[in-house]
Amino acid sequence: MIPLIIDCTDKKVIIFGGGTVATRKARYFAGEADVSVISRSFSDPITDLPITQIEADISRMHDDEIRAYLRGAFLTIAATSSKAINDRIGGIAAEEGCLFNNADGRAGDVMIPSMVRGENLIIGFATSGGSPVVARLLRERFEAIAPETDAMIDLQRTLREALKKTDLPEEERRRRLREAAEDPEITLGLTRARDETIRSALLRYAHE
Repeated sequence: MIPLIIDCTDKKVIIFGGGTVATRKARYFAGEADVSVISRSFSDPITDLPITQIEADISRMHDDEIRAYLRGAFLTIAATSSKAINDRIGGIAAEEGCLFNNADGRAGDVMIPSMVRGENLIIGFATSGGSPVVARLLRERFEAIAPETDAMIDLQRTLREALKKTDLPEEERRRRLREAAEDPEITLGLTRARDETIRSALLRYAHE
């Protein structure tokens, strides 16, 4: 497997199950994709999300009924309490050529990582199902530095554009960008006064 970051706008995501796990999966995609959740009952938190709820007893569905929901779907997620049902959905998804994530059962072809998101930053952590605890701990560590990292990305974008307007050789521009990124004074300043620190970095690094 390899990591990808995908724009899911207008892509159809189907989630089977309405419990805690399904809620977590729905929350992950809500607002980013066209999400439909199919279940005979729904947890209270899931009802507050911008999704489509379809009330149905998955255990009583024929394969063709499941297949009908999957047509045109970008991703199918099985998050029911039954491994057998989840695996059955996965088999149908494979037949339909639909990407599949299995919350419990035979592994699908998509893993949903633990994610850190900032204004500019997106990081995902996955352990191939080996340790959700480790993935969560890594996420929590990076959440602590996400604001600082977002600010550094803003600085680097601004500095890069300023350096492009100079006659400095490309190698020198790259060196200055790296030096600014590793400057402890700038790193500290970004956490306290972002705009002032960016202006200071421009004066220090964007001159010929």
